[in-house]
Order: sequence, then structure tokens, then C-alpha cells
Amino acid sequence: MSDILEKDVWYPDEKLVLEVHKTMLEKYGGWQGYECGIEVFFHILAEAKKAKGIYNKAAVFLRKLVAGRIFVDGNHRTAQAITETFLEMNNAQMKIQETEEIIRFIKHILEYDLKEIAEWLENGTTKRSNQSIP
Repeated sequence: MSDILEKDVWYPDEKLVLEVHKTMLEKYGGWQGYECGIEVFFHILAEAKKAKGIYNKAAVFLRKLVAGRIFVDGNHRTAQAITETFLEMNNAQMKIQETEEIIRFIKHILEYDLKEIAEWLENGTTKRSNQSIP
């Protein structure tokens, strides 16, 4: 749903990112603490707000929350949960719903540019592979 007006787009805030991260650590384990710090989130949020279209914005959250290394541990899981929440709150969803496939893609997220990630989020494929991610 890329035709949503910018003024109507819902964005996660710092509090939600911290709560999601805490929940991920409680559920899956891991080390608490910051690697680069929560300030990174504000840069990611600003970049997402500049992107055009819900899936492009979601791609920014997914890739940059992983790459930004806000936390010592749990960055991938937090990025996934924030991205899924962002899409749901904006009446969209990830095409791929199978947990194992999502994990495989996110583990290799840095191999893809934002356009490819947006394509995968929306369609479940990238032009590079023209199929699901191995």
C-alpha cells in the first residue's frame, strides 16, 4: 500500500524499539546493552521518513536496524519485529510469513540494497533471484 499519505504514516518511536528489544532478549536470550547506542535509531527514523512508499520505508527499518548495531545483541530480531509492526500499522504486510525463510533473508540482509529489500518485503522475491531467498 504505497499510496498512503505521508501525514498518515505510522512510525515506531524510541520507546517501542527499546520495548521490542527487551522482549526479544527475554524470549530468545542474549546480551543486554548498547553497541552503537539508541541515537542510531533517530537517524534511521529520519531516513525512513524520507523514503517514498511503505515498502521502501520498511526496507530502511529492516536493513538499517540490523546494520546500525544499536544493541550488543538482538538487532536482527528487533529489526524484524519493528519492520513487521511498521507494515501492519500501515495496513501492509510482509509477503513471506514463514519464519525460517524470513530468518534466512535477514541473516544476509547486508547483501541486498534497499530496493531489493523493499521488493522482497512486498513480493517475497528479488529481481536478483526472481525467487524466494535460499
